[in-house]
Amino acid sequence: MRHTLQTSKKVALGVSALAIAATLTACSGSSTSTAANSTATSGTTSSSVSLSMGIEPWIGYAPWYIAQAKGYFAKHGLNVNIVNFQTDADRNAALIAGKTEVSNIDTGRVIQFAASNLPGEPEFLEDASLGADAILAQPSIKNAQGLIGQQVDYEFGTTSDLLLHYYLLQNNIPASKIQANNVPAANAGTLLIAGKAPVAVTYQPYISDATSGANAGKAHVLFGSDQAAGLISDFLVANKTWAASNGPVVKQLLAAWDDAITYYHTNQQDAIAIMAKGVGATPASLSSTLAGVKLFGAADNKAMLAAGKLASATKMISDTYVSMGVLKKPVDFSALGTFPALQ
Repeated sequence: MRHTLQTSKKVALGVSALAIAATLTACSGSSTSTAANSTATSGTTSSSVSLSMGIEPWIGYAPWYIAQAKGYFAKHGLNVNIVNFQTDADRNAALIAGKTEVSNIDTGRVIQFAASNLPGEPEFLEDASLGADAILAQPSIKNAQGLIGQQVDYEFGTTSDLLLHYYLLQNNIPASKIQANNVPAANAGTLLIAGKAPVAVTYQPYISDATSGANAGKAHVLFGSDQAAGLISDFLVANKTWAASNGPVVKQLLAAWDDAITYYHTNQQDAIAIMAKGVGATPASLSSTLAGVKLFGAADNKAMLAAGKLASATKMISDTYVSMGVLKKPVDFSALGTFPALQ
């Protein structure tokens, strides 16, 4: 799951219709609903469209809290109930069952939805990790070949897992050639700098902790998510049945998100304070992690779609999943949806 800055990158990889169905009954007991709309509700009218949005405390989703606080939902004719889930499984199950109309979900999961023909339709890209995730190694390990035979500490079934296997795939190294060791991402960097593991896969703020300050020189970034743009990213995803008859509402959501992204860029100090409160972090810690995360507005999305960047990211993730055994065959970008809000 994506969950606070201390466990912000946990994203379980395997998914099946059966596993999602098994969690449906747990949805109502594992989520927390926040304010139904902005605290600045002057623009809310009785004609506003009401919907529920699934979310987790990951900073890439936090601009929605700006939209809430600054009245952008109401501005665009929306009354959005933000429902905070504590597990990916419950968040995903709520969307598939139609208990939430839209949700914030990682790209890897979206691809798995398409592979399993589950009704989760991506609408626009929200964020991407551009350096906030990395493979760290002792100074003596200088390239991919140096991983062969080495113990690699990382959390199985997470974005760390995806990043590592992508790197191995790109360098034609079978996963069997490393000694995989299942360790929480929050602990992997600590074990590395303590000399208990030669390689670790983790994310910010643990990357900085392991490579700077008192630990400078003990480890270095062997490969970062900035070298695989789009591999670790997130979409706003809609329930396909709902989206089929609510195309204008999706565009309204995109407009509210775009206003929030604009506010983030033009009023960053206040925006970060709002986002930090939403995800339960401090502004200082959020600022540090945001340095490795790119937030995308409407223009960014349209440009990436036109340039084929969303399609190339889908292929990159899909091919990696096939190498891991998560998927039996690659998923074509066209299977994800038509992205009408970006046309």
